[in-house]
Amino acid sequence: MCKYTKEKKKQLGMNPSTASHHLNKQLLFTLGKKLDMQWCFQCGAEIESVKDMSVEHKIPWLNSEDPVSLYFDLDNIAFSHKSCNYSAARRPTKQSCPSTASYKRGCRCDGCKSSYSDYRKQLRAKS
Repeated sequence: MCKYTKEKKKQLGMNPSTASHHLNKQLLFTLGKKLDMQWCFQCGAEIESVKDMSVEHKIPWLNSEDPVSLYFDLDNIAFSHKSCNYSAARRPTKQSCPSTASYKRGCRCDGCKSSYSDYRKQLRAKS
């Protein structure tokens, strides 16, 4: 480890690359909230803390026909609770329609639109 990196580690109290990761995650979380993107892709609930947030691929890229394209496709990226993201990786994707979560995944059937509308009304009522 070079002298400069050691000095950074000493002042930050952690490896500079770890600090950079934390900063990037905080930036994503803050910008996501400003853009009203703080909703979990899996369950549809609000992600309230940067510690609970994870970035996930809507369509799994691993072992796909075009993994590089799917991996870097920004339209294939969503935010989720860590727990929702990790549990979804252990089970097959299941679209339960109608639901707010299905709406968040892109379903626009009347039932999902209605479910999402009701959900947003409840959120506004809490404010």
